[in-house]
Amino acid sequence: MADDATEKKIVEPTKRETIAFGFGALTDQMSHQAFQSLIFMFYWAVIGVDVSILAIGFIIFAIWDSINDPILGPISDRTRTRWGRRKFWILVSIVPFALVNFLLFTSPMGDPLGDHLVETIYFLVIIIVYDLVYTVFSTNQLALFPEMFKTEQQRSRANVFKNILTIVGLLLGTALPVALIDPMIPDNENPAVAVEAQYILMGGILAILVVVFGFLYYRYGMKEDPVNLTKPQELPGIKASLKRTLRNKTFLIFIFANLLTWFVFKLLTTTIILYGIKVLLIEQPFLRTALLLCAFLSAAAFFPVQRKIGNKIGMRNGFMVSGSVWIASLIPFWFIDGNPIAGLVCMALMGFGLSGAMYYVDIIIASVIDEDEVKNGCRREGAFYGVNALINRYSTILVFVIIAVVLTGFGWEEFLIDPTKFEMDYLAQGLKILVVVCPIIGICGILVLLKFFPLHGERWQKVQDQLKAIRERKACEVP
Repeated sequence: MADDATEKKIVEPTKRETIAFGFGALTDQMSHQAFQSLIFMFYWAVIGVDVSILAIGFIIFAIWDSINDPILGPISDRTRTRWGRRKFWILVSIVPFALVNFLLFTSPMGDPLGDHLVETIYFLVIIIVYDLVYTVFSTNQLALFPEMFKTEQQRSRANVFKNILTIVGLLLGTALPVALIDPMIPDNENPAVAVEAQYILMGGILAILVVVFGFLYYRYGMKEDPVNLTKPQELPGIKASLKRTLRNKTFLIFIFANLLTWFVFKLLTTTIILYGIKVLLIEQPFLRTALLLCAFLSAAAFFPVQRKIGNKIGMRNGFMVSGSVWIASLIPFWFIDGNPIAGLVCMALMGFGLSGAMYYVDIIIASVIDEDEVKNGCRREGAFYGVNALINRYSTILVFVIIAVVLTGFGWEEFLIDPTKFEMDYLAQGLKILVVVCPIIGICGILVLLKFFPLHGERWQKVQDQLKAIRERKACEVP
C-alpha cells in the first residue's frame, strides 16, 4: 500500500523534463562565463576605470557576495507561493537577470570631471546588482536538483544532460565575445567608443539568450515536489540554518574539495589561452579557442562514462578516479613546447578529468542534503547551496592571487615593458607552473579531502533506505 501511494504522489521526471532541466545550468554558466572573462577588461581597458579602484570594487563585491549567498538560500527554502518556491524565484528573476547582463556593458563614458567618478560608481552598483540577481537565479536552479531527482540513479542520469548543457553555456559565454568583439580593447584604429559599441551589442544578445533559455528552463525543466516539502514553521531561521549547515562535517569536507575543484577548473580555463600563445606558440586565434573547445567537447563525451563509473563504484570513488586521471593528463603539458597539435591532443585527454570535476559535485552535495534530512527531519537544499556558492566564490580570488604571484615571479611585468629584451623561456616556465604544477597540487588536495569524505558505501546505502521509508510515509499522509 505504501509503494502504491508513493507512486501516485511522487512522479519521476520525464525525459523531456530531465533534458530541459539543463537549460537552467546553461543560462547560469553562459552569463557567469561572460561576466568573469570580460568585466575587468571592459571597465579597465575600455571605460578607463583605474585598476586600483577596480580592485577595491571587487573587494566590496566579495564582501557583498559573502552576505547574500548564505541568506538567499534559506529564504528560498521558506518560500511558499501559488507558483511554488524555486519556480517563483526563477520566474521573477529571469527578466531582471537578462536586463542586468545587458547593463553590465552599458557604462556611461566621458565623465565631465575627468576622474571617471561616474563610471566608477556605475561599476560598483552594477556588479552588486548583478551578483544579487545572479545569486537568486543560480541558487534556486541548483537547489531544485536534489528535490526534482530523488534517487542516485535519477541524479546520475539527469546530470549527464545537465552537464552537457552546462558546457554549451560555457562555450556560448566564451564564443560570443570572441565572435562579436574585435579588438577586445581599444587601439589606434578602434577608439574606446567603437569598442564599447561592440560590448553593448554582445550584452544585448546575451540578455536575449538569458530570456530564451531561462523561460525554456522555467516552462519545461522545473518540477517541484509537493509531497516532501518541509513546512516553513518546521525550518530553522536563517541564522540557525547557517549554523547547522556549517556544523555539518561531511558537508564541510566536501565544499572545500569543491573549492579546490573550481580553483583548478578556473585556473586552467583562465591561463590556457596564454599558455597556447607563449608555450605552444599558437598564432591563429581560432586554434587558441580550439584548446578550450577540445577540452569541453571531450568532457561532454565522457559524461556517460562517468555515469557508469559512479553507478558501479560509488560517486565519491568515481570522483577520486577521475581526479587521478586528471593529474596524469596534466603532466604532458610540461613537455610540449612549440607543438600546437600535441596541445590539442592533451586538451582532449584532459577532458576525462574535467568531466569528473563537473559530473560528481551536484550528486554528492545532494547526498549530503539527503543525510541532513534523515538526521534533522527537514530539507534545506537552498541553505546548503547558498553556503556552497559562498565558499566557491573564493576560488576566483585564489586563482587571481596565484596567477599574479607566479607571473610576477617569472617576469611578466618586464615582458610587458619590453618583450624584445625578455627571455621567453623564462615566462614559459611560469605558465607551465600555472597549467601543470598548481593544478596538480590542487587536485591532490581534492583527493585527500575525498579520502576523508564519509558518506559512501554502507553509510550512504543506510541513508537511502531511511530516506525511502520517510518519503513513503509522507506520501501516505498526503490526502
